[in-house]
This record gives sequence, C-alpha cells and structure tokens, in this order.
Amino acid sequence: MEPYLCGFLRRDHKLCRKRPLQAHKPVCALAMLLICLAAWCCLTLPTVASGQDAATVSVESSLLDKATRYSITSGGCSITWTAYSAELNRGVVKHASRCPDPVPYQLSLLKEICSMFLARDAHTADFHTLFWGGLVPEQGSALFEMPLRLALAAYKSPGWDARKGRPKQGDINGFVKGLANKELIYLELKELFRGFQKDITLSSVEKVRVLAAGKLPFYDQLRKQGIQASDKLPFDCMAWFSVSAAEGEKIR
Repeated sequence: MEPYLCGFLRRDHKLCRKRPLQAHKPVCALAMLLICLAAWCCLTLPTVASGQDAATVSVESSLLDKATRYSITSGGCSITWTAYSAELNRGVVKHASRCPDPVPYQLSLLKEICSMFLARDAHTADFHTLFWGGLVPEQGSALFEMPLRLALAAYKSPGWDARKGRPKQGDINGFVKGLANKELIYLELKELFRGFQKDITLSSVEKVRVLAAGKLPFYDQLRKQGIQASDKLPFDCMAWFSVSAAEGEKIR
C-alpha cells in the first residue's frame, strides 16, 4: 500500500521514508545450527547402519578337526559356533563368545550365525546339542545375566542351603539343572531358537561353582534382594542344551 501513497505524498513524508532492516541474527544463527545438525545426521546415520549391516557370518571348514566354524564379528563382539561332523560328535555345536555386550544385545548376532548354520550345514538335521560352555563369559558383560539369575533362584529356593552352600537333598548338578530350567535363566536362548521353530532345554550340568555372595562381581544386585555377603550360592557351571523341533513342528 505504501508505494502507491508515495506518489501523492511528499518524499519526506513518514510513509515514504525507507525503513531500516531489522537484524535477526539470533534467528539466523539458530537456523544455521539446525541445518548443520540435519546434515550431520544424514551423514552419520547411514554410516552406523552400514556398520551393523556389514556384520556377516564367515564359514570355515576343517578336515583335520572334522568341523565347520561359523563366525561373526561386530565391533568388539565375536561369536563362533563350531559344528562337528565326525560320527561321535555329529549334531553337537560348540558356542564360544568374546563379547563385552550383555546377552540380550548379542541376539542379533546369534540370529545371524544360527540362520547361516541351519541353512547350509550338511548335518543340520542331526543338530541336537548346543554346548554353551560356562555361564560366566570368558570376556565380557559386567551384567552376568545367567549367573545372576542362577544365584538369585538358588537363594529363593527352599531346596538350597545358603549357609552350607549346597542343596538340602540330591547332587548339586541335578539341583542346578532343575532350578535353571524351572526359573528359565536362559530366556534369551529360548527366544533365539523360537524364531527358528525350535525348542531348547538345559540338559546337562557339570562343574558347578559356589561362592560366598560377597565375593561375586554382582553382589550389589544380590544385596538389594536381602542376600547376605556370607550366603553361599551357585553362579556358574558348564552347560549343555538339548535342541529339538518346537511342539508344533513335531506334529508336521
């Protein structure tokens, strides 16, 4: 409207004077910051995603050992499954892991390695046993998921003598096996194999380790449950799991 009025008014009229531009420096600075952040996200996210996608399973066969190794590595996490083909150990897979991540975060890698093994191994149909090794990881997770669950389950069990550090009846291997299955301390493995229409159960236990709770690396978590430092609890063992078709798959 103002340009049209200026044709009828004096040039020095207030409506015809040029108004100085107002500075919007704070707004401009914020806009530039948002643009930079958006550009950084666009450059960074594909890199992260490609790093995750780059984790692939390598397969190596050994005629000497009569075994095939399925390995996967991502970041500082490395997992290997060794599948044996000799008649004595055929159908047995040995798990080995050097991983700082908690077991729940290892599931994506475990799914990749299990998928590759089931898809291409010559003796997949014979697969019946997963040897997990010890519950305490060789290197890793400060959370100690399965050892913590086992210790808590024993403390709460009326069949465990926390003062003497042994079951009130029966042998310790049988007690730990039954307790671990009842309390499902390996729920991540259940989830893993459920995705492949298979079931997994702790079938054998050896070399159960018992310590006073105060000496365990996760005692702070035990103490919150009312456990005394002097209570003796099982926390580790060598574990063998039985693998079979899920109930619905057996009928087919």
